[in-house]
Amino acid sequence: MRRFGVTALLLLCAIAAQGGEYRYSLGVSGGILYSRGGDVLRFDPGTLYGGQIGFRLGERWYFYADMGYTKLTNNTSHAATETFGVITSATPIEAPMTRIGGSLHRLFLAPQNRFNLSMGIGGGAVIWKYTDPAVDTTFKVKGQRGQMVDFGASELFFSAGTKLIFRASDRISIHLAAQGDYLTGGGAEFDAAVDKARDRWLWSSTLSLNFHFGSVQRADKWPSDSAWKAPAAPRVKSAAPRTDSDNDGIPDDIDRCPSTPRGAVVDAYGCPIDSDRDGVPDGLDDCPGTPSDARGMVDVDGCPVDADFDGVPDYLDSCLGTPTGAAVNTIGCPIDSDKDGVPDGLDDCPNSLPGVAVDSRGCLDMSMFAKPMVFHIDYDPGGFEVDSKNKSRLEQLARVLAFVPELKLEINCYTDDIGTEADNLALSRKRALRIREYLIVYGVAADRLTANGRGETNFVASNQTADGRAKNRRAEITFYR
Repeated sequence: MRRFGVTALLLLCAIAAQGGEYRYSLGVSGGILYSRGGDVLRFDPGTLYGGQIGFRLGERWYFYADMGYTKLTNNTSHAATETFGVITSATPIEAPMTRIGGSLHRLFLAPQNRFNLSMGIGGGAVIWKYTDPAVDTTFKVKGQRGQMVDFGASELFFSAGTKLIFRASDRISIHLAAQGDYLTGGGAEFDAAVDKARDRWLWSSTLSLNFHFGSVQRADKWPSDSAWKAPAAPRVKSAAPRTDSDNDGIPDDIDRCPSTPRGAVVDAYGCPIDSDRDGVPDGLDDCPGTPSDARGMVDVDGCPVDADFDGVPDYLDSCLGTPTGAAVNTIGCPIDSDKDGVPDGLDDCPNSLPGVAVDSRGCLDMSMFAKPMVFHIDYDPGGFEVDSKNKSRLEQLARVLAFVPELKLEINCYTDDIGTEADNLALSRKRALRIREYLIVYGVAADRLTANGRGETNFVASNQTADGRAKNRRAEITFYR
């Protein structure tokens, strides 16, 4: 690298030592480039370095072709409420940019002045992308058709700028330049909201060292300044042009496909070429490498259709019609981590208990608490211990209650009419307290639980039969806030 730098310096010095007038220039430049970043981001100014080639077109007219490179970084201390999808103002971002452009400048003063000023306009393309520095990948944003695309582009721009020029010698000049580039959107395919929120302006200030060479005549008489005075060459009558109705470059008399769509690539016979055989000709095909499995399932731009917008094209999608916003696996089927019937991405409560009823948002269905929960416990005669089947029900209830801590419970226990009224009242209270104890053991806070023994009241069946008495021996849990 050091040998190359020395060789380049000697070459530039040799060029600078040539005699006579000059027409061309080579320059190296450095400076800063600034982009505000739009509604979401704030970029710090980046170091810009590059080079340029100059061509003298006339007494005061110059054309410059230039190329530069910079890398911007996001100022994560900036706070903004807007986002680019997953990108927020606090997201670390690197934005490498390569600028390739050309501009036409006019001097305000005579070229031989030591100090001069020029203004010019031009255009070109900026190749840029927003990357994650942690994993060196390009961020994704929503595209024009709803698909996810790389947040980057080869984008056309228009520019305007001015140069303050110091002519150190006939062969060496120093340029201090200021320039603004407006990104037109040409070459970028982002959703309208993304396009609106990003910054379209690039501002740069550069200092360049230029070496001039290569001319065979003095600059006071340039051919371009006097060419308009030369007599016009005699016009030669040419043969009638051959017609090309579809403008595909193949004349009608040999065009086998005379109605080719404008912009399509054609063969020597004027017929559209469709390399991937998806029905959309090359030149109009935005996805020229479509797999054979996707044939018949592409849009008018030649790209695989994703009808349910889940990120998996239809030809690979085993679950067409996935609800918008649902998380899917690699074959396009919804992922339901808690198996409650509501897919991840649409599930507001992604850790629901197995087997518990949920609403359309995937959260606990509160309608289950609208009426009392009845327990028909198989008590021993005169006993108050809960049987194993109903212990499991109480444990499941305690798990559910952990998700609704604002609910309180009233436990009411009833008996049949066998025995005295006083004994049955005392027995029903023991049974209510034992249920309360189990719920506390299973994790329900004691201050949420009230236990009442109701004795021989509120019968729901006849006490004249064993089946009726079993229905009357019950516990009812009522829920309230």
